[in-house]
Amino acid sequence: MNILKMCFGKTLYFRRIELKLNQEKMAERCCLSPRQYIDLENGKRLPSFKSLINIIINGGIDLNLFIEEIIKVGYVPEDSVGK
Repeated sequence: MNILKMCFGKTLYFRRIELKLNQEKMAERCCLSPRQYIDLENGKRLPSFKSLINIIINGGIDLNLFIEEIIKVGYVPEDSVGK
């Protein structure tokens, strides 16, 4: 789970820099409180599904880049069936 948090935060950070926004403005754009956004960007948490949709649409996040990043760092999906 830490890999996912770290990679999602990195994806957010680079998109924010690309947009030339500070964290507060990016949070506003993604319909999040500044604290929520900062925790996401710093890899302290993952977004709820609703927040994820807002981030993807309003923040212009490319999920393919996020997926490429988690594969690059060695993320292996966990099989939760039967656990």
